[in-house]
Amino acid sequence: GSAKERFSQDALRIIRALRFKSCLGFEIEKDTSLEIHKMREKLLEVSNERISDEFIKLLCGDFVAETLCEYRDVVGTLFPEMIPEFDFDQKSNRHKYDVYLHTLHSVEKSEKDPIIRLTLFFHDIGKPSCFFVDEKGRGHSYGHGAKGAEIAKPILSRMKLSKDMQETVYLFIT
Repeated sequence: GSAKERFSQDALRIIRALRFKSCLGFEIEKDTSLEIHKMREKLLEVSNERISDEFIKLLCGDFVAETLCEYRDVVGTLFPEMIPEFDFDQKSNRHKYDVYLHTLHSVEKSEKDPIIRLTLFFHDIGKPSCFFVDEKGRGHSYGHGAKGAEIAKPILSRMKLSKDMQETVYLFIT
């Protein structure tokens, strides 16, 4: 059937498609990809537990950076708190990527452990709100770990992760 029809029946299929792309490295067919972008808001009708289960599997894929870069609008729908990272220039010679791409590359290069990948995914979420440029034009985000943990705490709760997982990720982010 059509992607629109299938996603209308169960919007979780949107995240599943992204998980398959992340884990298996295949390209999503053009019309299906367009429907994912168009119908991403339908994900808000899916239970957080179901989304979280698929999203964690997606995070543990070999092609997670490419996938979440291509579908950052889906990430922004699920985690609007991440949107300030998109295209955020760190103004640093130690970072060649914006905050979001830096996050994705860090996740992809890490061990495929859900706690590590969740920690890295949310670790820099506080950078934009802590950011300033010094007199030499260099960007800094002092305290972004603590701020990131503060921002991530309600997200982790919203994801309906186990209390132990929430506490561990929160602790690692700080």
